[in-house]
Amino acid sequence: MYLFLLTFWRALQMVALAVFAPFERGRSLRGALLVILLLPLFLAWQLLHWVGLLLDELLFRGYRSVPVRQPLFVIGPPRTGTTHLHHVLSTDPDTTTFRTWECLFGLSITARYIAIGAGKLHRNLGSPFAKLGAWIGRRVAGPLDDIHPIRLDDPEEDFLTLMPLLACFLIVVPLPRARWLWRLARFDADVHGPERRAVLQYYRRAIQKHLYVFGTDKTFLSKNASFAGMTSSLLEEFPDARIIATVRDPKSVVPSQLSSLRPAMELCGFRQIPKPVQDDFLRLLEHYYASLRRTHDAYPGRIAFIENSELRYDLVPSIERAFEKLQLSLSESLRAGADRLARGTETKASSHRYTLEEFGLDEQSIRSRFAAIYTNFEFGRFQPVRSKASG
Repeated sequence: MYLFLLTFWRALQMVALAVFAPFERGRSLRGALLVILLLPLFLAWQLLHWVGLLLDELLFRGYRSVPVRQPLFVIGPPRTGTTHLHHVLSTDPDTTTFRTWECLFGLSITARYIAIGAGKLHRNLGSPFAKLGAWIGRRVAGPLDDIHPIRLDDPEEDFLTLMPLLACFLIVVPLPRARWLWRLARFDADVHGPERRAVLQYYRRAIQKHLYVFGTDKTFLSKNASFAGMTSSLLEEFPDARIIATVRDPKSVVPSQLSSLRPAMELCGFRQIPKPVQDDFLRLLEHYYASLRRTHDAYPGRIAFIENSELRYDLVPSIERAFEKLQLSLSESLRAGADRLARGTETKASSHRYTLEEFGLDEQSIRSRFAAIYTNFEFGRFQPVRSKASG
């Protein structure tokens, strides 16, 4: 009940923000009206999720007894390679992870079973809507292929499970003034008391529901860029969890992140990313790096770093080193899957292009702003520099 009331309050704030969107500096009227028109549909969809979650408590309450054993979290600042690493690790048949369709349509056990049944019926009928779905996918998600490929059956970030709470950071794109989202992104530092406990419990139950359907004997694999400010809380909530954190030189991360946000923000009416919003994202990136470093020092042996360049040029050995540090066993099936995916990684080039200058930044300003990060991480050497705090 606490979370539902909190969500209702956030929904009221979202409505207020949307109503005033046409008056925001830098936002076009067309984009603002699109946000206003789509918001009721979005909120209605989240209400359907809540109905499914309620039905779970009536029909499938046994999910609460499902153990979450040694979950593995792939976390890192955005644009550091978390998606690629997640896809590689998901090739292990002993693991299970959220898929895009599940995040969008099956957050409750009830909805999962309905979606699985509908999928089987569709295939038995010869998949009559497959071509239509592929066409819609190309039209809607095609332009994002070089930024974040979207396929319904692909492994996906399970921070989308927080959408019914209106706590998913994606909402900040159409509503950048939703300050509670920026606070939740700094979860370890800024979220306390009943809200902290309730969100973590909700997320644990989301994992239990997934395991209930897809295998209680499997290891849960998670990938979230926006959980980089939540790592300490996750390790406290799941005492046997491990984290693999991807990192990358901020000189590359900053323009890549801002460039990846631009198409969605343009759709929402922003001709360019507003300067205050850009500054918010830069501060959040700083916080993500610092949070990961603090967690690394506070929980020795439970978080391992992999640098982005390793994922491209040294994939299998980098995973082996991370697993060894975390005292995890690397299965032959995972090794084979990683080796297969590594073959095309070095030669595959992305068409996603960006520069610091197009956002009014330069290398010197980034080095100055992220000075503490460059002190604690030696990019290009694959491992973070031993911090003074850790002796």
